[in-house]
Amino acid sequence: MPANGALYIQHSTIDLSDVFEDVKSDKGRVKKPTFFDVGLGGDVVRFNVMDSDLVPAHVNGLLGYISSRVRDPGDRENICHAIRHTHIVLGLATDKEFEENPAVWESLFTIADAYDGFVFTYDSLLLPNGAVLLGPLMEDVP
Repeated sequence: MPANGALYIQHSTIDLSDVFEDVKSDKGRVKKPTFFDVGLGGDVVRFNVMDSDLVPAHVNGLLGYISSRVRDPGDRENICHAIRHTHIVLGLATDKEFEENPAVWESLFTIADAYDGFVFTYDSLLLPNGAVLLGPLMEDVP
């Protein structure tokens, strides 16, 4: 199964060519991008940009997921507060596994760090430094 992930970005605009060297997009002078194709580890990986009209409903779905997974009220409120500031959602599209191309895994955290974002993968929410906030990956942390 190919790698799967999403990025929840706190900035209102992004341009992945500011972060990576090998980037193509349909972005124009006045046209917002709908995707970024990024060369990573010899592969081209696509990051689809969710239509801004769909972001609020998508974020509400994630907030429901967070509420169902985080038992501590203070932790839940802190995580939800941060996610509510999401302006852009990027969806990872690749035919590779993370293990097949570690640069894809690393790119998620590079993007999250550059744009004050969060990584969602393996049903887990992670900070740009890789710390797991919630989800099954938390159980795998020593």
